[in-house]
Parts: sequence; C-alpha cells; structure tokens
Amino acid sequence: MSCCNEECQNALQNTESKAPQETSTQGVLSNVLFGGAMILYGFALLVDFGWIGLSLDSTLLSAIFILCYLVLGFGILKEAFIGLISREYFNENTLMALASLSAFYIGESAEAVAILVFYRIGESLEERVVAKAKKQIQNLSALKIESARVLREGVQVSIHPKEIQKGDVLVVFAGERIPADGKIIKGEGSVDNSALNGESIPQSVIVGDKVLSGGINLDANLQIEATQNYADSAFSKILRLIEEGNAQKSHSEEFITKFARYYTPIVTLLAFAITLLPTFYFWALGADFMEAFKTWSYRGIIFLVVSCPCALVISIPLTFFASLGKASKMGILIKGSSYLESLYSTGTIVFDKTGTLTKGELVVKEVQVFGEYDKDFVLKNAQILESHSNHPIAKAILNYAIPQNAALNSVQNTQDRIEDFKEYAGGGIRATLNGKAFALGNARFIESLIKREICEEQSAKCQVFLSLENQIIGAFTLEDALKEEAKDALLKLSAKSMDLVMLSGDKQSVAQEVAQSVGISTYYANLLPHQKVAHLKEILQIQKAKGKKVIFVGDGINDAPSLALSDIGIAMGKVGSDVALEGADIVIMDDDLNKIPQTLEIANKTRRILLENIVFALGVKAAIMVLGALGLANLWLALFGDVGVALLALLNAKRTMS
Repeated sequence: MSCCNEECQNALQNTESKAPQETSTQGVLSNVLFGGAMILYGFALLVDFGWIGLSLDSTLLSAIFILCYLVLGFGILKEAFIGLISREYFNENTLMALASLSAFYIGESAEAVAILVFYRIGESLEERVVAKAKKQIQNLSALKIESARVLREGVQVSIHPKEIQKGDVLVVFAGERIPADGKIIKGEGSVDNSALNGESIPQSVIVGDKVLSGGINLDANLQIEATQNYADSAFSKILRLIEEGNAQKSHSEEFITKFARYYTPIVTLLAFAITLLPTFYFWALGADFMEAFKTWSYRGIIFLVVSCPCALVISIPLTFFASLGKASKMGILIKGSSYLESLYSTGTIVFDKTGTLTKGELVVKEVQVFGEYDKDFVLKNAQILESHSNHPIAKAILNYAIPQNAALNSVQNTQDRIEDFKEYAGGGIRATLNGKAFALGNARFIESLIKREICEEQSAKCQVFLSLENQIIGAFTLEDALKEEAKDALLKLSAKSMDLVMLSGDKQSVAQEVAQSVGISTYYANLLPHQKVAHLKEILQIQKAKGKKVIFVGDGINDAPSLALSDIGIAMGKVGSDVALEGADIVIMDDDLNKIPQTLEIANKTRRILLENIVFALGVKAAIMVLGALGLANLWLALFGDVGVALLALLNAKRTMS
C-alpha cells in the first residue's frame, strides 16, 4: 500500500497527477495486460490451493506466477529501481519490491504476487476515495468566474473578472454568477448565495439592494454597479481563505509527517532484525541455516508489509480536509486544520454584544405619550422630523411607524410645511412644523430647549424625547434587537460546559438585559476597545493555566484586536468589517450564531474519527506484527493489515463529510 512517507500525503493535493499520461492505445493495451494477468493469476491461485481438479508442473506454475509478477508489478519495480538510483531507499515502492522479492526467494510465489497485486488495488482504491472526497469538498474552491460582462458607453463588453473596477456597471444574465460585489441599479429577481453562506433559500433582490460576488442570478437580467473590484470582492476573499486553510497544518498532521519519516526506516531495520537475528541464533544452536532463514524471512516479510503507516499518514490529513470542506459548505470558513484542532480544548467563549449577539440595528421598543396627545400624533410628527435625517435612530423610528398604517399614510400624504430644520450632532433635531416648534433628541438636548430637567426615571428609561413648544409630548425607548437564534445558540454552548462571557461598550443596564436574555452570567459593560482587550488577556491567562483555549466572537473594527489576541477568533462575516475578517481564524458567513455550536460539533467529530483511526490502525497492525513474529499469521493477513486497514481508515475519515 502506498503512503509510507510524504508521498502519500501528496495524494491529497496531487491525486489527479498520478493518472498515467498515456495515449488511448497505450491505455487500452495496459488495461488488457492487467486484466489478462489478473485472470491468469486467479487461475494459478486456484491450482496452487487445490480448489479445482487440475494440477500443473511446479516449474510451469512458478513461471506463471513470475509472468504475473512482472506484468502486474512492472510499474512498482520500475519506481523502486528509480528510487534506488536516486538514493530514496525508504519509499513504499522499494519496500513492497523488497518484500515481494523476498517472498519469491523463500518459495512463496503466490504471496509474492499478492503483495504487488493488493498494493496496486489498494493504491487505486485509495486514489478513488481521495478523489471522491476532493470532488465533494472542493466544489466552492473549484468555482471559477471565467468572464464578466460590463457596459462601456452603452455597449456590453466581455472582460476578465480581474479587470473589474469599482464603479463598473455589470450585466448579469439569469443563471450566471455575479463576478463582483455591487448594488443593483436595474432589474429585480432572486440570487442563490448558497456557495457563500450555505443558505439554501434564495435572496430576493430589487433596485438598491447589495449583492455579493459568487451568488448566482437565478431568474432575471440584472445590472449591478460594482462597489469593489474583483480582487477585493467577497468571493475572492473566500477562495483565499480556503487556500490559506488548506495550507495550515494541524499539530496532528505535522506529527504524522515527522513520524513517517523516522518510522519507515526503523520498521525496515526491524524487519531485517526479525529475519537475521533469530536465524543466526537458531543456526548457532544447531538448526539448519536455510530452514531457519526461510522461516524467519517469512516472518520478517509479514512484519515489513503490515508495518506500513499509510492508514494514518493519509487518513489524518483527509479527515481534516473533509471537515474543513464540510464546514465551508455550511458557510463556516476555517482558515486551517490547526484552528479546527484547537477547538477541541475550548474552555471559554467571549462574545462582543453589538452586531454579534444583537443585530446591530436600533429598533423602537416602546413609545410613551404625555398630556392630551395620542400615539398616532406623536409617531406622525416624529417621523416627519426624522424623514430628513440619516441617523440610525431616525431609521429606527421610521421603521417602527411602518406597521402603523394610519400614521404612515398621514406622513406620506402630508402637506405639512417644515421650516427652520436643523440637526445637532450628538443632540437631535429642531424644526418648525406648521408654525409650531418641534424638537426630537436625547434628554440633554431636550432639557437645553425646554429649560428644565426631565425626571430621572424617564431619563434612565428613554433615549429619545419629542417636544412641542416647551412641552414633552412623547418619548421613545430604543434597543439593539437580539438575534432570534442567540438564546438557543448559547443554550447549546452552555450544554457543552462552555464558560460564556460578554464584553460590551454599552451601558450597564443594557448589557445586563442582553446578558440575562441569552443566559450569560458573566458580563462587562461600559468598555472601550482597549478595555475589552485587557479583560480578554485576563481570561486568556486564567484559561491557559487550566490548559484550555479561549474563543472570541465579534464583528466590527473595534473587535479586530480581540479577534487576533484570542486563541481562536470567530468573525461574523455578513456584516463584519474587512479588518475583522482578516484577523479572524474562523468566519461565519451568514452571521448565524447557531453555526458556532455546529463548528464545535464538527471539531469534536473530527477528533473522534481521528482517535478511532489511530487506535484501530495501530491496534490491528501491532496484533498482526506480534502474531507474525510468533509464526501465527501469514502474508494474507498481513496484506489485510496494510491494504484493508488503510481503506477502512479512509472510509471512516469520509464520515466527517456526513
């Protein structure tokens, strides 16, 4: 079986390159020769084992085995010879050639051919398993946008995506992939973003909506103004993250590479020791030298065949490779198997609040009215004022008014006159509406206008007040709405015995309410970015002393230092900043907090399968080695210990994709 050294790990990157570069005629001839040799070998085995009523002269039978050996093992023998010339003595071809020739020497012709036959069959099946795994888990990275269509002076021109610049107008037909991030300026339809975030439900888009590169335009012709060039687009970044992830090796992968480098020559020398030392020992005691040599050579060959570490050398990288692929399909981009491995020992998860546990968008939680005015009057006039502002609070009040049909319609159809409109940064809005002085803003701003203090209870509860002349007529309580899945996701993490911590720059009362809503008992409020980092450093020190890792989950630019400082940084990729995405180790493309427990489940399943393969492979091989040394195993069992165990380990590794 292949994979006794680094060459078998290369199968993960170079599976296709192992295919013989033959012409069609040569390929057909090779297949015919291989098939004919296999049939002839099967016939010779039946005769040798006495399973058919036919006997052949031993010389003729040996000649048939030699012929089959040369035909079936030509490629292996050739590679072994090249290895010897280039002084690569400990590669899999050399070892298999040595084992098979030794078997021939001691008269075990059938087993000698079997070593090469099963080696080739195992190698072929191994490549098929790896190729199938690669095909299943590289769909995203294999996606390529070959060309883009742009409008130049009213004419559609086809260009390479790398030539797209910010401001170009892209024309995307139905069924085509969007080549760069942009904003729709003409057309409406549905976009499939499953390649980006794992979301199966298409996104409905209209003029003004933003779209990401990599999404598929399903059912309409769209014109999109590029807001990024191709190199800076979401799709390009995702492909780079996947490439970086495949390049990052885990400690397990690095160990197994070093392990194979020393393991293979050691077991080869042990095989020689098993052959020679007992032979000379029993010969010194009076035994026949050739009989002793034949007996112990057979046992040495068994040891040599079964000792190949291919089951581990290829199944460990494949397990990580498949896990990273499964995660990317789900919209979870992990920048390397080393980070996936680190998740095994996570003890604490630290969350930023805004944009992570919450949506990062203000919504109106409550509207209060005072005096003789009703809610519709307060909403109508507040919306009229805020319709002239781009502030997030203005957007929240306008959106709150949308379900209030009477208030909304009255605003949309109003002929009210707005005069002397003025917006004060950090304060609010003043304007004259139909000859009356209105103001909308925070407590400090309104107090400066009405020349009296707002009662402490109201000031603590409400953030925005509406005044008419010098009288407060309404107040709005706003909040950053929790993500719908936040509580459920954090309950799942708590069930995994994770310590949950929240860091927030918001005031104490707001942070407390959010923490209690999602089930976090430890939280810190009123934090500036550098204070978040200080708290995180303290948590890291505590967990490091326990041998545990710390995950930080955030999204914004102010989270970038914490993402980089933590053992594993997880960024919300949908609204997360470029700085946060670059600093994070794991990116959740659709901002779904449920993806965090799912990521931990992938990591735990990966670890479980790795341990299963290690225990199974080493256990079976060790048992067959011992039995072989004691003369209780034959070469057929040794072949199972090599080929069979490797294939079973590979198939088990593929379970990470399910």
